[in-house]
Amino acid sequence: MQVTDLLAPLAVGWGRRVREELDVVPHPPDSRRQTVAGPDPDRVLVLGNGPAIGFGVLAQELGLPGHLARRIAAATGRGMAMDVLARRGTTAATAPLLVDEVRTAQYDAVLVCIGSSDAYNLVPEQRWRSDLTRLLDVLRGATTPSTVLAVLAARPLQRPNAARGRAGRLVDGHAMRLDRVAAEVCGDRAGVVHLAEPAELLPVAPRDPEAYDGLAALIAPVLARRLDALALAPGPHDARAVRARPDPEAARQTALDRSRLLELGPNPRLDRLLRSAKELFGTTAAAVTLVDGDRVVTRAATGMPPGQAPRTISPCDRTIRQSGAHVIGRITDERITGAGWRFPAGHPVQSPDGYRIGALCVLDTVDREPDSVDRTALAEIASRVESELWAESAAATQHAAG
Repeated sequence: MQVTDLLAPLAVGWGRRVREELDVVPHPPDSRRQTVAGPDPDRVLVLGNGPAIGFGVLAQELGLPGHLARRIAAATGRGMAMDVLARRGTTAATAPLLVDEVRTAQYDAVLVCIGSSDAYNLVPEQRWRSDLTRLLDVLRGATTPSTVLAVLAARPLQRPNAARGRAGRLVDGHAMRLDRVAAEVCGDRAGVVHLAEPAELLPVAPRDPEAYDGLAALIAPVLARRLDALALAPGPHDARAVRARPDPEAARQTALDRSRLLELGPNPRLDRLLRSAKELFGTTAAAVTLVDGDRVVTRAATGMPPGQAPRTISPCDRTIRQSGAHVIGRITDERITGAGWRFPAGHPVQSPDGYRIGALCVLDTVDREPDSVDRTALAEIASRVESELWAESAAATQHAAG
């Protein structure tokens, strides 16, 4: 019998005290997507617990995701969209449940932050090996064959008072044993990298922006090299190819329905973003639309009246069929020009689980050249619109649940 088996009853109470202490530690309530404007953006998912939560900071921009997104983008010269899917208390055994919450095949890389709770709970090594193996198998099955899976060192990085002194040393020792097992599990799999350096080089409590940036500095070069390799040799079945294809319509519609965005009233924050877009691009109008079945519904607009239009004649339908900005240039379809519009440009907006449910559109009543719209700037405003839609959706869902 292992020592951890003998201590298991104590670990239950100990884990409860750790959770109670962390209840009062601030962590980000904001959007789970961090973006860096730039061409041909990479997509990365940060999954799990520990540093993915962002204990000690009030915005993910200041936590690991924000720092890591900026460092990778600086290294690659491309844009970055980094999503965060983290739950407190997540273990290797429960993490597969998170995978079903997002469209995992759209990611070029997945960073797995797991092991803190397993170490605090003194999970036996053999069970950890089995749970981590299953998690990586689930992730590989849900992602593309070329998606990079990176596992962060298992050493607990948040250190509440309940895990200091002799107790802390016990947890650290167990975490290091779990980490050795993780290195073996990762080493047996192609396309999986074990990020062991942070456990040795960082302090045990990154609860401030500088410490999270230090962790990001160690991770970013490894991921940037692998993302560069994927971008230089894209394949027909990789994540970029998945993003380039139209979303499955039934899944896309389900995502829109689940968001509850069609049920909501005016939003002044969306209106301000649209006024900014209209002024930035010098267009007559700007709008956020939602593609619902065979119609396109205006969620918010400036410079044009709200309403809806048949999907078959809306430029937004073409916008959501691809990733990235869609600038049509001069249009000749009389069904559109008859309404006075000569130039539309748009960028899709996604649901929290990764489906293109609508678009940010800017429109003009005069002919314009396609390059008159900065695609990177359009993507950046679309990202802000997306964050606002996600916040609306979360609030509406919470209200409906009572």
